[in-house]
Amino acid sequence: MVKRETRPRGNPADYGYPTPDREALAAKALEVTRRVTARHGPARFSSRDPLSMLVNIILSHRTKKEENAAAYRALRERFGSWEGVRDAPLPEVEAAVAPANWPELKAPRIQALLRRISAERGELSLDFLCDLPVAEGAAWLGRLEGVGPKTIACVLLFSCRKPILPVDTHVHRTSIRLGLIGPKVSAEAAHPLLQALLPDDAQTIYNFHWGLLRHGQYPCVWGTPRCRDCFLTDLCDYYNTVVQPRQPRDGETAPPADQ
Repeated sequence: MVKRETRPRGNPADYGYPTPDREALAAKALEVTRRVTARHGPARFSSRDPLSMLVNIILSHRTKKEENAAAYRALRERFGSWEGVRDAPLPEVEAAVAPANWPELKAPRIQALLRRISAERGELSLDFLCDLPVAEGAAWLGRLEGVGPKTIACVLLFSCRKPILPVDTHVHRTSIRLGLIGPKVSAEAAHPLLQALLPDDAQTIYNFHWGLLRHGQYPCVWGTPRCRDCFLTDLCDYYNTVVQPRQPRDGETAPPADQ
């Protein structure tokens, strides 16, 4: 049996790793996961089916949680089914998702996806993704227009409990500061790099995602992180190379992270 490679070939620095010692990075990622899970609790998988999750994630882009929930609820209550959303006049769908940002873009996108799924599958369901190997399910979703790595990973992890990591803005920022990836690694490139540091286990991957998302909301906020309130400073490259050498005086916060 051929062992699956968990990281790209070549010089680790070329792929954004701040150190060639992958074992040390993996150990750090696991310790980070352990601590954020102890602080915020284990992540809970969703009861939504994969298609509903896909629609919800599309609505959530650049939209606050409460507004996203209102737009999703309006779709379900107004049209009753995803078939109803697919077949409704576009202006009605746009009106329903108005609580979300950019309804004029999201409404036609949702309808286009629903129509394509219907045409290719003969029914409006993505439940089959939960029965596919994660790579096959990711490849199938990746063929859909406008569905990128984060959306793919969210659908497969949250609804199908597949071991695939979503990297949102909080996970991306905190991973860079911790030194799990290099400072120039994009969010898209971070998906496989971070996942290579984690075990092939959906709950562990979800705990890492959920914990760093919460950590990025506070204390590791954009701009000036609240390092004095952080429980990961001993693991954090940013703290130990930027903050620690210049300890702030009373009343000061940490210097900006420039992230």
